[in-house]
Amino acid sequence: MKSIVEEPLVSLAQLDKKREVEIQKVTRISHAQLTSHASKLASASITLPVTASMELTTRHPYDAAGLMDVYKPGRWDCTSNLLYMFAIVATGPDPGEWDGSVVYANFKPSVPGTYLIVATFSGYQITMNLYGPWGVNTAYTPTTSDIGTAIALWTAAAGDTLYFDLNCTAPSGEAGLGYLESIQVFAL
Repeated sequence: MKSIVEEPLVSLAQLDKKREVEIQKVTRISHAQLTSHASKLASASITLPVTASMELTTRHPYDAAGLMDVYKPGRWDCTSNLLYMFAIVATGPDPGEWDGSVVYANFKPSVPGTYLIVATFSGYQITMNLYGPWGVNTAYTPTTSDIGTAIALWTAAAGDTLYFDLNCTAPSGEAGLGYLESIQVFAL
């Protein structure tokens, strides 16, 4: 019987290259850019503190002032500190028939006042929808190289708790993937 040794289809170096995973990176916009966006939203000049009253990420999903719960995360990635979110897609003809990821968050301020809510994200042709007592505010990223910042203003009375949620959508209700970097709340 004759034995035939075939050359491998893929070298070990090629196999190692295929195993490499590029971690998605999302960096926040600058403090000056965020201040500018907030001032436009408020139609007034805003002084934004450097430090947020609350910041939530995959590595820190809860805080003494609030937390985030996520329905059906695409991936909870502590290595990249990103929450991968499936875009909302309709699964039937009725409004309640959908599938996708939703972030449910709350914030209880220590003092009454006005607060800026900030969701930093990215994704290919992704719209991030930030829902709360203000209605819905949105931001869009055409590519994963772009950084999106969905923001809203909320005024708290003594004892108030803010409940808000986030989801993302892709064009024409198609499937897509958003990358949430953080939720921040700033006292103004």
